[in-house]
Amino acid sequence: MDNNNKKYRNYQKTEKAIKDSLIALYKEKKDINKITVKELCEVANISRSTFYLHYSDLISIFESVGDKFVESLKVMIIELAKSAKFDFPPYIIKIFKMINESNELIRIGLSSEYPLIYIENIKDQLESVIKNSPVFINTKYGKDQTLAEIRIVVSGMIDFIIGLIRSNEKIDVNKYTEILNNFLVRWTANLI
Repeated sequence: MDNNNKKYRNYQKTEKAIKDSLIALYKEKKDINKITVKELCEVANISRSTFYLHYSDLISIFESVGDKFVESLKVMIIELAKSAKFDFPPYIIKIFKMINESNELIRIGLSSEYPLIYIENIKDQLESVIKNSPVFINTKYGKDQTLAEIRIVVSGMIDFIIGLIRSNEKIDVNKYTEILNNFLVRWTANLI
């Protein structure tokens, strides 16, 4: 067996143990601020040094989920901008799949005070990627109007998705893919 594969599998198992333990502790304590790294390590059956090889603190666990989400969104936006035809559904479905895979962890992260800063960071990063896409540089409405609309759309989409996550209901991927696709198709058609 390849040594790198084994190390990667061990790394993934530890990541899963940390995240599963955080979810279990949150269900017990109902407040992220009442959970300590020491407790998390005990439940995950890892040492503190192992935890710190993966994360700098508890909040960085949520940041890693958010960072993965943002990077995936950036790739999707860049791919969409390269194509002449905006085919949103495959990308929207990928977004909902990512959300469903980390739904409990995302919901816990959204329950603390911290995410407001991180959510604004996500919005800023996505806005930057979109506004620098060749498709949006020369729209018929001019730079100021386009930038304002991009900010409104990005903020609205993120807030809409956060609302779905906070609702504690299973996200109906087909229903919301259709809703978001209809909106994005109308908006881009009108803008370009």
